[in-house]
Amino acid sequence: KIGLLAAFFLFAAQTTRVFSIRQILWIVACIGAASAFLSIIIHVVTAPHLMDRMIPLGRGGNPIPGAGALASALIATVALWRDEKARSHKTLVILLMLAAPLVAGLVLTQSRGPLVALCMALPLAFLFERRGMLIVIMACLATWAVVTGLVIFEPTIKAIVCGSNTDWCRPSNRNEVWERVRDQIALHPILGSGPEFRFPFKWLSHAHNGLFGIALYFGLGGLAAFGLMVAGYARCLTRGTDDTLRFFGLASLIFAFGYMGADLPNPFAFFNTHYLFMWFPILLVLARDRSSSTVKAMSAAPMPGVAQRL
Repeated sequence: KIGLLAAFFLFAAQTTRVFSIRQILWIVACIGAASAFLSIIIHVVTAPHLMDRMIPLGRGGNPIPGAGALASALIATVALWRDEKARSHKTLVILLMLAAPLVAGLVLTQSRGPLVALCMALPLAFLFERRGMLIVIMACLATWAVVTGLVIFEPTIKAIVCGSNTDWCRPSNRNEVWERVRDQIALHPILGSGPEFRFPFKWLSHAHNGLFGIALYFGLGGLAAFGLMVAGYARCLTRGTDDTLRFFGLASLIFAFGYMGADLPNPFAFFNTHYLFMWFPILLVLARDRSSSTVKAMSAAPMPGVAQRL
């Protein structure tokens, strides 16, 4: 997997050389909007009821990962709007046309965790895009805590806000899962149970929480290493000079942490479209940072004189 990650990083680095950041975000937004539009059409034609949960194209029966992909495309669209908002009305109209199917598709998936994460990620990215590393990390952890807390207090919340609605108020069954995850972490707290560990229950496929999942599979040591990785990336992100890329990377990171509040059990199993909304922005920012550092180093290097060239 390390080799695959390195290959993916090289792909991101080469992509930033061929396309500008804005071109890459336009591609992401257009592909996401087209996928959402086709998913909605198929859903309207085939679903028994319009308000049944929509499964985005390519997600094999699970709307939650599809919601993550659509959210990433919507974040790219907002990043472009932020960059283009002072430009032509034609561009803004196109961005609104891209955002409409993405928002509609996200609502139709009825994936509560990704929706809450997205609703927090976008405003927090606007507020903290020029803040330091610690503020970014606090925003990420706060988003994760909110989504996780909504699950923990699910019975109380449902008793207050839910009536006969069985779609948006369906049971998440996360609390029972997390109790078993907690017990398993207690058995192997330092090094974890290993990435191949599986619970002996058909109804329990994974930890349904990113940070709990890392502690389950890799132990508290792995969780600490993940925290250091995020801190290093946040430091790199906040020092970026491209406002559009910085906003896209920050919003994506905050969204990924919110998503981890109810899903994404093993972020290191990255070579899967379930995880691209987290790793693609990270590798794109790192590749761009590496490319900028190389350009600065070359521009700062002294030019050889005529005698040296001879």
